[in-house]
Amino acid sequence: MAHHHHHHHQEVTEKTLGQQNKEHFDKVGADVFTIPWIVEMSNHIAIELHDNAEWLGFKRSTIDQSSRPTRMLDYACGNGLASRAQVPVTNSPKALAPFVDSIRGMDISSGMAEQYNKKAQEEGHSPEQKRAIAGDLLHPDATPSPEINTPEFSGFDVIAMCMALHHVEDHTVMIQKLSERLCEGGVLVIVDWVTPAESGCPLADKAQEMSNHTITRLGFTEKDVKDDYEKAGLEGWGWKWTSSRCKMPEEIGGEQQLFIARGQKPSTA
Repeated sequence: MAHHHHHHHQEVTEKTLGQQNKEHFDKVGADVFTIPWIVEMSNHIAIELHDNAEWLGFKRSTIDQSSRPTRMLDYACGNGLASRAQVPVTNSPKALAPFVDSIRGMDISSGMAEQYNKKAQEEGHSPEQKRAIAGDLLHPDATPSPEINTPEFSGFDVIAMCMALHHVEDHTVMIQKLSERLCEGGVLVIVDWVTPAESGCPLADKAQEMSNHTITRLGFTEKDVKDDYEKAGLEGWGWKWTSSRCKMPEEIGGEQQLFIARGQKPSTA
């Protein structure tokens, strides 16, 4: 009996990080996107993605009969930072939406997926063009989704994951899972913090305490991410810092540097 109890406890602890993130992001809801430094950081990332679209491998999408539509997955999408179009109301800068024809979002928090869909509607998109579901590629059972294994959620030309890798238990497995959802020649784009050791930014040790244990690490080195991309079989490695640091609240380290990483799924042809 005691043994059984112990085993059960193990299962509980294995789940915690994803569960904690899910609960945390369900709870913070839309409010998190109105915090000034988060608004500023989001705009910064959107502009950087948009400006680096060509480097990332995008050609401006032209829908004609000869080429199939370009499909994008915004993973851990939140309210859709990586895939946003320009919203006239808020005049927030656009990110990668102009380069793709259809976008799907996925987030472990159903609250975030709802936010995403609400925003897509405000931007004037139909659900065919842009919509999100709640789902978790690392622990599919923790956020059961009837759609996660449908063709609609695989074979993407581009998958972007912004500011979420530092919340994930195992970044190597995460990158592997994302890569499996790319089509041949598809590109995986990741945006996250550069580790302070590599960026020379102040150590954000308080961020760890403040984050209710939803953060697994404070940034990545280029080698961390490059190794993961290579293990996942991606090629054409690219890594660059964003053009300027992000201003963060002093209590979580002040300024921090972000990176954009890219890699491509080889074509067998």
